[in-house]
Amino acid sequence: MKNIAFSSWEGKIIDNRKGSSSKAKAVGSQFPRLGKGAVPSALMGWNGLVMSNPKEDVLSLSLRYLVEARKLSCGECSVCMIGIDTLLDIMDELSAGLIDKNAPSEMEQIARQASVNSKCAFGRTAFTPFLDALKHFKADFQALAKGERKPNAGNYSVSVTAPCINACPGGLDIPGYIELIRNGRFGGSLELIRERCIMPGTIGRACTHPCEAACVRSDMDEPLAIRLLKRAASDQELASGSASLKMPDKGKGENVAVVGAGPAGLAAAYRLRAMGYGVTIFEALPRAGGMVTAGIPEYRVPSDVVNHEVDLIKRTGVKFSLNTKIDKLDMKEFQKKGFKAVFVAVGAHKGNAMGVKGEDEKIEGLVDGVEFLSDLNLGKSVEPRNKVIVIGGGNVALDCARSCMRLGFKNVEIIYRRTRKEMPASVEEVEGAIEEGVKISYLAAPVKIIAEKGVFKAVECQKMKLGAPDESGRRRPVPVKGSEYKVKADMIISAIGQNPILPVVGGSNKLDVTSWGTIKADPVTFETSVPGIFAGGDCVLGPATLIEALDAGNRVARSIDSWLKGESVKQDGMSFAGVDLNKQRSTGFVAKATAVKSPHMDVKERITGFDEVEGGFTPEQAMAEAKRCLRCYRVVVWNQA
Repeated sequence: MKNIAFSSWEGKIIDNRKGSSSKAKAVGSQFPRLGKGAVPSALMGWNGLVMSNPKEDVLSLSLRYLVEARKLSCGECSVCMIGIDTLLDIMDELSAGLIDKNAPSEMEQIARQASVNSKCAFGRTAFTPFLDALKHFKADFQALAKGERKPNAGNYSVSVTAPCINACPGGLDIPGYIELIRNGRFGGSLELIRERCIMPGTIGRACTHPCEAACVRSDMDEPLAIRLLKRAASDQELASGSASLKMPDKGKGENVAVVGAGPAGLAAAYRLRAMGYGVTIFEALPRAGGMVTAGIPEYRVPSDVVNHEVDLIKRTGVKFSLNTKIDKLDMKEFQKKGFKAVFVAVGAHKGNAMGVKGEDEKIEGLVDGVEFLSDLNLGKSVEPRNKVIVIGGGNVALDCARSCMRLGFKNVEIIYRRTRKEMPASVEEVEGAIEEGVKISYLAAPVKIIAEKGVFKAVECQKMKLGAPDESGRRRPVPVKGSEYKVKADMIISAIGQNPILPVVGGSNKLDVTSWGTIKADPVTFETSVPGIFAGGDCVLGPATLIEALDAGNRVARSIDSWLKGESVKQDGMSFAGVDLNKQRSTGFVAKATAVKSPHMDVKERITGFDEVEGGFTPEQAMAEAKRCLRCYRVVVWNQA
């Protein structure tokens, strides 16, 4: 492992160059890493400058960094654009042989002034590494100013990210699409969103939005309403009544089968179709959408939104074979039908067992949560009872409970084995349930189902306490001896997680699965143990988020395209192991501005039906909220060791 020659990352100076007064030793673990642990020989980014190779040319690194930073300068306030252009002009003149001994101090003054006066976070941080280079590599810049040195030609790699982009499982260009909304360009914003998220209306309503937790504004006032801004772009399209997706320029003559019409399958199908492949989706349900259609209630994501997004994909030429369950995967049979590759994206639609006494018996009133929501969404009538108990703390449990309130159940209680802090359900879901009258009992778990003549009557529970953290990082619930108690009810819904129902693979090859019952697939290529069959989404990851499923679909499409061409799959971007992308030395002064609030239906009205609870932004509200974005782009330039 190489030692660091120099680092100013996060303002912490480590100088191991020859002749340096610093005696500090810095090993590679303190250095931003690339890919699978490779250490760059030089790196320049928003938070500093790092070199593992003292022979690296800081002048060429600085010049390339300024060139890349200039591409991200929007010019709206013009400060950083003018500052970078001026620095580039000076660097070009010095490189051409113009002698100006005062140039280094002049460049320092320009960089400092531009940094202080820039209006966005990008402009305030863009000059940081260049100022570090001027300060700590003064001799190099003085030699350039005297005509004694010129920048070498460097073969640099570039990565652009932001705290919100880095937190987004789909890697959406969040500052980019928000900037377009700020300027009233909703159509352009939607085009940018769809480059990585083909279901913006759905995701704009049901995303868990980890991007908002990473928003730099969180430490100042409130995070940006990123999810609602994505929805706003989609809502404007719905309101206009006109929409279309990019059509393939030319067909490739090869066909791909997709098993499952959930977010992963839909994303892969569209991407492959846009590449020119013929695509057919086989779906067991009568409607496309997967867990969005079968598992998320109308009050969260209206079916009109999902149908619109599915219809757009269908109009690109993707074929849908609904009510078609693929019980057996036989690659030879698919090949006979003209399919060169198969993507398995069956999701995770089978509820997990609670593991309690009496559960294995056929009991009226004992219901699986996923099945309950699916029946409800597909039009099956549900007779309301007096009291229902829901077991679980995830979004499925909350959706079941809130749906029961709307169906007319008089008493709805959730029993969860940890505390509210550990609940995996989104904060909005928990708060919405409590507002609507759902009772939540924490630190309790079922141990026995009590029935009479095959009819559910009660559940025996045991109180829990929190012990040491388990593999999920949450504190493990530990039973409290002698604390058993009974809860009488008319129905009990189990919602403690899901697993996929995997099709049987025919032929001599076997489909490798994990101990969790999910498909084993290569994390980069998504290839399974059966040649020609790929897998992704919940049937590989287990129950995950919608945006994770969409991202898997995007990546699978690229992988299948490469496989059919006989090419290797390239990994995306750069990884920053051990580097906090939220950190920056200074954000400067930012005026406080709280987030624009979206309207919500009155509680008394919302529990009378399944109308959408959350209202979206008006165009004016969306543009006002978009103005709060600090545009925290981070550009990084590096040279591989």
